[in-house]
Amino acid sequence: MRVGDTFLMHLPGSASKPYYHLFIVLTDPEPGTGKLVAVMVQTAQDHTEKTVVLQKGEHPFVKQPTSVQYTHADYYFASKIVKAFARNICHKQASLDAAVLDKVRKGLLASTHTPNSILEYCRTKFQTPP
Repeated sequence: MRVGDTFLMHLPGSASKPYYHLFIVLTDPEPGTGKLVAVMVQTAQDHTEKTVVLQKGEHPFVKQPTSVQYTHADYYFASKIVKAFARNICHKQASLDAAVLDKVRKGLLASTHTPNSILEYCRTKFQTPP
């Protein structure tokens, strides 16, 4: 797992129709712990966040306007995601291109819905060297 990777994660739903959301990895895993930050996206609707809405063509999974749900940005562990791949709970998807990743990361910093701990952590991780 590395920054810009994406994966589908199975979320609770009916057993006959698995329910998946796309997650975007926003930070590289921490050395030693593998901790990273990822954010979920979902089809844009009236109630979904509007800070960043991905359009068809910005990622192969995105077929219609899709909202980045910064309220659901959270810490994950690379090792657990890899285990979920093996258990068929998660499915690796195409990585984001640099421009779309940059837009999603800037949105996390701008959104009023980003959890404070995630916001502070990502502020240090998104800094570019001089």
